[in-house]
Amino acid sequence: MYKRIEIRKDGLGFCYQGSWISITATDDSLIIAEEVTYEVPVGSQFSKIRLLVKNGKVYAETPLGTSELKDPSQILENLKKINEEVVKTKNIELYEKIKKHMSY
Repeated sequence: MYKRIEIRKDGLGFCYQGSWISITATDDSLIIAEEVTYEVPVGSQFSKIRLLVKNGKVYAETPLGTSELKDPSQILENLKKINEEVVKTKNIELYEKIKKHMSY
């Protein structure tokens, strides 16, 4: 699926079309966002347009509001595949947290 997936304590990340995509597991949701870096050393920031996964549903969160996606099946299917094939063997706590937010 992806050449390299980096597992972190609170999430994972991978490169997609030249951008680093981060999936962070919080207590409330999974946050899927592009990691943005700047020329000045301010550390990593995340884009203001992102996807949230809560209770098996996917939402688009933007500065203009948050809306539920009507058909998130491909997103959920790929997240489940990454979780089962990669995360499960490397970080069982993260695996369980992702599984909980996806409700499977």
